[in-house]
Amino acid sequence: MIYKVKISGFENQNVEVKTSIWSAPKLFADGQQAQKGSNKGEMVIQSDDGRQVVAKWKPQSLGLDVPKLIVENQEITLVEPLKWYQLVWSGLPITLIFVGGLLGALLGFIGLTINSKMFRSEMNNILKYVVTGAISLGAVMIFFIFAFIFTGLVENIN
Repeated sequence: MIYKVKISGFENQNVEVKTSIWSAPKLFADGQQAQKGSNKGEMVIQSDDGRQVVAKWKPQSLGLDVPKLIVENQEITLVEPLKWYQLVWSGLPITLIFVGGLLGALLGFIGLTINSKMFRSEMNNILKYVVTGAISLGAVMIFFIFAFIFTGLVENIN
């Protein structure tokens, strides 16, 4: 998704944040990706008056939601954080940790990540719950398929 950002000192520029299910958010000014800063997690963009300004991300919802952007001590909320009930619904696959160990944790985290991104999509609200429910169910089904295969392999070894 692309979020337009209004930052004081950058009024003459088209500042955007691009997020994806598969990668970290990226900051752009007039179509150019912000350069990496001197410290970890920092980016540098040029303000309207020509100064090099440091920007960085501030995670929201344990890093599972669109982060806030900090530019020269201005904290910019790109989108409202997900509601608690959306986070709970998104996190249902995490319950696989309790029955599935490492495999359950991996599939649960993948399901949680995809679900939280789906809630940011422009789908109809009811459809968001249907799709994320299907993703959660898919994570459970994949877990049991892998568990069945693994159990069969272990029994064949003995």
